[in-house]
Amino acid sequence: MEKTVLDGTDLILSVGGVALGFSTGCKVSTTTETGERVTKEAASGKWKEKYVKSFAEQITADGVTLTDGDAKMPTYDQLKDLMTAGQPIEASYNVRQENSREGKTAGGYKGKYIITSLELDAQAGDDAKYSLQLDNCGAVTKQDSGLTAASASSKG
Repeated sequence: MEKTVLDGTDLILSVGGVALGFSTGCKVSTTTETGERVTKEAASGKWKEKYVKSFAEQITADGVTLTDGDAKMPTYDQLKDLMTAGQPIEASYNVRQENSREGKTAGGYKGKYIITSLELDAQAGDDAKYSLQLDNCGAVTKQDSGLTAASASSKG
């Protein structure tokens, strides 16, 4: 049975239901904070016993800075406004909708996030670029069967 690999170009990050404009990269890091339980029974064997305390997710993305974006293609200024409002925003990541720059509406992952970092890098003779960091604010939920459902439906 042939397996299909997700092309990095097809992973789409959306903020407020709209795909980021001219995005060049996206990285999702999901981590688990653990605690250590020391009991008299476990101590005799010298093996640590761990348990899950919490989960966290961080998304970093970057792209080329637009000077003429709109509501369908967020600009640096719009991201800055969302950040300085100091409120959680809805963000999602999913597989690209065929022949579109948007992510699919079925599948993927979605949650509330806080923009914790926004950088603008403008070097002479090069495209200005932005870097964005989002940290989850509450649960991140799988939509349908996650990225697998979105990928499978694109074959169809």
